Amino acid sequence: MTAAAGRPRRSTADRDRGSATIWVLTGTALLLVVTSAAVLLAAVAQARQRAAAAADLAALAAAASPPQQACATAARSAAANGARLLACTPADGDVSVRAAIPLPAAAAVFGAGWVSVSARAGPG
Repeated sequence: MTAAAGRPRRSTADRDRGSATIWVLTGTALLLVVTSAAVLLAAVAQARQRAAAAADLAALAAAASPPQQACATAARSAAANGARLLACTPADGDVSVRAAIPLPAAAAVFGAGWVSVSARAGPG
């Protein structure tokens, strides 16, 4: 009943006792990390879609306005959609714009604070 060192011998069941707790905790932690990454990616995708919509609407608004007011109109449209106008280039009736939307704070931790998208619109 005792081992050579004088200690009682343990059965295999006694040595494995509590291992299920470790596996459950590891699985829960892994699930938490994967879910957090998925939520973060969804937030970045949503910000990109919002930036694309703001850039498209700013380009359309600028193309529909007189050439001397195109960039001011694009800036107002971008601001109304929660974006910042980064660039505006009217040329030959077409207007190219670049708008940016801030990323959520959780995504900004990884270094990127803004997502920007370009759009172009014109009369035909």
